[in-house]
Amino acid sequence: MTEGHASGSKTNYSRVQLLIILLTPLIVMVASTALYYSGWLVPDERVNHGELLDPVLSLDDLGLELEVVNPERQWLWIQTAIDCDAACLEEVARQRQIQVALGKYEPRVKRVLLTETTGLDELSGDYPGMSVVNRPAAGYSADFRDRIPVEFGRENFIFVVDPLGNIPLYFTPSNDYKEQLEDMKQLLKLSTIG
Repeated sequence: MTEGHASGSKTNYSRVQLLIILLTPLIVMVASTALYYSGWLVPDERVNHGELLDPVLSLDDLGLELEVVNPERQWLWIQTAIDCDAACLEEVARQRQIQVALGKYEPRVKRVLLTETTGLDELSGDYPGMSVVNRPAAGYSADFRDRIPVEFGRENFIFVVDPLGNIPLYFTPSNDYKEQLEDMKQLLKLSTIG
C-alpha cells in the first residue's frame, strides 16, 4: 500500500510541475499586458534632453541631399547658423569637444555647419570630422519652418540626423554640454545603424 501511495503522489507532483511549467509563460504574458495597458509602473518623465520630432523631419527639409552631405552614411550633427559669428564659432568648438568626449562612438559621427556665411572652409581643417555647407535659410522647407521654434531664431540649433537622412532630434542653445553628450551616447549605444 505504501508503494501505491508513493507512486500516486509522485504522479501528482509531476502533474503539478508540468502545470507550473506550462502556465508560467501565460501568467507572465497576461501580467505584462495588464501592466502595459493599465499604465502602472510606466515612468512619466522622459530621459532625453533634446527635443524629439514626431514625425521626424528629413535632410530634404534642410535643403540637403543625403548622398552629397553624408556619402559615408554616418550620424550627422548639423549646426545651423545663418550668420556664423563668435557665438557660432564657440558652438563649433563645443560640438567638437562633445564629439571627442563620445569616445568609442566618435567615428560614427560627422559634424556639418550649415550657414549663409562664406569663407569658413578653413574650419574643416581646424575641426576634423566637420564640413561647412553654405545654404540660405530660405532653402528650408515650410514643414521645417512650421515645426522648429523661432524663439532662438534657429541659430546654433544642433540637428541630429541618422544615417538614413531622418532628423529625429534637435538641441537648442539651452541644452548644455552634458545633456547633449548624454543623449548622443545613449542614442549611439542603442542604434544599430551608422
